[in-house]
Amino acid sequence: MNIRLMKLRKAAGFSNRDEFAEKIGVNKYTYRSWESGAAMMNAEQVWNLALALGCSPNDILGWNEETGDFDDMDELSSDEQEIVDNYRESSPEWQQNISMTARAAASESKRK
Repeated sequence: MNIRLMKLRKAAGFSNRDEFAEKIGVNKYTYRSWESGAAMMNAEQVWNLALALGCSPNDILGWNEETGDFDDMDELSSDEQEIVDNYRESSPEWQQNISMTARAAASESKRK
């Protein structure tokens, strides 16, 4: 969602994310965390952003009404796509192991 949010902001004519955050009344660090993907927005925040950007919440979330699915896969690097594909092809037990490993790696990365 982070790449999509940045594209929507720029398409709406806001080249600077900190100025956009100020314009919509959101702390610049909060907005940066949304756009970087470090934090998720709640439903009200998605709605307010959609109003400010002149788009729908579906545009922000990546919901494709034609396919009835999210379009997130377009934004993944080849490495990320490989991880997603391997996760989906794994048994539930291995999916749990993959999730635990990813959480541990992310947590350790944040500490450094």
